Amino acid sequence: MRAPRIGLVCVGIISAAYPVANAGAEPSAADKSLATALFKEGRALVDQGHFAEGCRKLEESQRLDPGGGTLLNVALCHEKEGRTATAWAEFTEALGIAKKDDRPQRIDFAQKHIAQLEPLLSRLIIQVPHDGDTPDLEIKRDGTAIGRPAWGVAMPVDPGDHLVEATAPGKTSWKESVTIGAKGDSKTLVVPALENAPAPVSAVPLASSAAAPSSGSGTGVGSDSTGADTAVTAGSRGPGAAAWVALGVGVAALGTGTYFGVRAISKKNEADRNCPNDQCFGEGSQQTSDAIKFGNISTASFAVGIVGVGLGIYLWATSSSAPRASVATAPASSFALSSAGISLRSGGAQVSVAGHFQ
Repeated sequence: MRAPRIGLVCVGIISAAYPVANAGAEPSAADKSLATALFKEGRALVDQGHFAEGCRKLEESQRLDPGGGTLLNVALCHEKEGRTATAWAEFTEALGIAKKDDRPQRIDFAQKHIAQLEPLLSRLIIQVPHDGDTPDLEIKRDGTAIGRPAWGVAMPVDPGDHLVEATAPGKTSWKESVTIGAKGDSKTLVVPALENAPAPVSAVPLASSAAAPSSGSGTGVGSDSTGADTAVTAGSRGPGAAAWVALGVGVAALGTGTYFGVRAISKKNEADRNCPNDQCFGEGSQQTSDAIKFGNISTASFAVGIVGVGLGIYLWATSSSAPRASVATAPASSFALSSAGISLRSGGAQVSVAGHFQ
């Protein structure tokens, strides 16, 4: 246990004494100050055995102000954390930087740990059978895409759980988790041929349907054993009760107006015969009064009738245009109006309504 701690401290001193230039944009003074503080805190946490916390601070220090020495400390922390594959890759990268910068101490340090880690590396092999390979197939490990050349290769991975996913256009995605042990464990995961994705379900509009008439005892209307017609009336249309009531009142009022109109005309004719030179006495005067009264009643009745018929037609039209989606049970027979009219004849009026049962 003593040697690794000394090695960490020595590398830290090397990093402080020989900073490595940033390969990208030069970090700001603030970034450098924060990176230095994080590096010191990270080293202290690692010395105390708090590897998870110490590694995060060292990683952030390397991100803010990349350097070969800091990278060696990050790799050593990951080694202690048990992330052998990650540490091995970081030591290998730091070795390249040390050789480039001609830093013998760092070269020896990195080579030593690389040699220690290589026998302990755990590996994962992802195989894709020939019949499961498609041009657009994409494989990911822990969210990172794995290129086609890496399929079938024993990839160094950190011990623990790893999620492998396979996706392709028009195919149902596949994923599986695999647990890799420490100290040279090796697992092979075979990606199966992806199944075709189900076709998208499109919305099917509700179609209206009508019950076909069945043979009956002369009624022309299909009926069940209870004597009632049952039909699906999705999208069917029909007038409401209010329309029928309004039409009935209107037609009745028109009939009444016609009747009293004829009576008014009759009384007017009688009054004319009994009132020569517009001079009315006795019976002629009464006939004139009756003619006026009957005329007023006729006018009022016609007004009510026109309103009733108009309202009925309006309700009929609006109720007919409103779709209904329900299962309706209709009575065995119903009356449908086909025509309505008023006829005049001598001595009175007649209201007629025509229709048929269905």
